[in-house]
Amino acid sequence: MSRVVYEYKINSIIDHTLTIRELHFELTNQPEFNFKAGQFVMLHVPVSDGGKALLRAYSIASSDQDKKRFSLLFKSVEGGKATEYVWALKGDEVISFTGPFGKVFFQEPPTEQIVFLNTGSGLSQHMCFLLSKMHQYPDLKYKLYFGIRSEKDIYYQDQLNELKNQLPYFEYHYVLSRASTSWTGKKGYVQNQLADFDYKNISTTFYLCGNGAMIKDVKHQLLEVDGLDKTKVWSEAFD
Repeated sequence: MSRVVYEYKINSIIDHTLTIRELHFELTNQPEFNFKAGQFVMLHVPVSDGGKALLRAYSIASSDQDKKRFSLLFKSVEGGKATEYVWALKGDEVISFTGPFGKVFFQEPPTEQIVFLNTGSGLSQHMCFLLSKMHQYPDLKYKLYFGIRSEKDIYYQDQLNELKNQLPYFEYHYVLSRASTSWTGKKGYVQNQLADFDYKNISTTFYLCGNGAMIKDVKHQLLEVDGLDKTKVWSEAFD
């Protein structure tokens, strides 16, 4: 069965850092696009010789309640065909996608505490969870730890502060692996911060998205060392 190709017009482009670009899209060729929070789409990257388009996966970064629009976060990959394509866009172009794909969904009924651990553009999936579920579950203990290299790589602070204003028990932290001496926040790697969460005494679900090594380390600690039930740990690797 051939999948429907959805065509989206670019409404806006935001360059958050030198390596992170956000695109906002609006559907043009179908009545609506239905997806569940946590899913991803396949971007069709045209190739110069007119052959079959390259397919690249990107998690949706916006609420699943909007059936006409979504946003995606892109991380620049040196020499990457999709990176070249996305960074050459100027706005108003029409882009092709297929989807939705993926089975990492927000688990319901939710546990008392929700921990999001992400790196790079892995933040996208967790923003989608939060924006999609915040009105239904405003009183959960949401904790988001976002691993990046240095201060210049910080982005989405305004959006995370907005969530903090709306959700009484939401907290977030940037975890910097190459912080300057003046950085007073968390340092090191996301996988080394697990002691911050009282997941042995509070019913907790972990969502991991981003670097495969981070996910492997966290799952080893939670599942093999601590014996957490595997239904409490959900992951999507972005490598």
